[in-house]
Amino acid sequence: MRRLFSRRSRVWGRDIDMLTLRVSDPVGRGFLRSGSAANPVPRELVIRPVQGEEHRALDAVRRADGHWLRRWEATLPPDSLEHVPTFAQYVRRADIDHREGTGLIFGVQVDGAYVGQFSISNVHWGAMSTGMLGYWVLSEWAGRGLGSLAAALILDLVVGELGLHRVEVCVRPENERSLGVCRGLGLVEEGLRLRFMHIGGAWADHLAFFIDAESLPEGGLVRRRWGSSAID
Repeated sequence: MRRLFSRRSRVWGRDIDMLTLRVSDPVGRGFLRSGSAANPVPRELVIRPVQGEEHRALDAVRRADGHWLRRWEATLPPDSLEHVPTFAQYVRRADIDHREGTGLIFGVQVDGAYVGQFSISNVHWGAMSTGMLGYWVLSEWAGRGLGSLAAALILDLVVGELGLHRVEVCVRPENERSLGVCRGLGLVEEGLRLRFMHIGGAWADHLAFFIDAESLPEGGLVRRRWGSSAID
């Protein structure tokens, strides 16, 4: 399933393989729970930056599970002067962010099929060196530990290796699964941010969590949560 890219397809100044995370036999090794009869014991989990037309395949997966994901999606307030970008504009912006180090979109694949997306956005370097983590996982993978494992792997990468000092995660108080991800990984809880983001047509409160270089445990979040490294 490895795909070749040209030299210009670098992400944050690195070859894309350097930012690709692979976990073999994630259920057998205790990182994920077994699930449906369709895919109870996946062979491999791959988390890799998405580029170009790959965004379209990932978006199709998200749209097909819209009944599960739509209630958590950001919306523009009615008085906004902005507009929702076209898909082509979105892809161009994402690829620019990848090249310039101002954003990072990971596709999560299980045995070659997309099952989720994790994104580092609002990246500011220099005196702040900060970003925000957002994510979605397909309904068929809910409750199997995929969100926790992917979040831990990505936070270990961007804080522990790529040089961000701090990453925030902001979660709706009623989103119990996402709250479980943040609390289960031991992220620092900062408190409630009133009317923080426009979600589903209204301004919504969010609970704020963060991890930074000082609070990242020795060996990383994956090692603290599961007791061993997930990467072969």
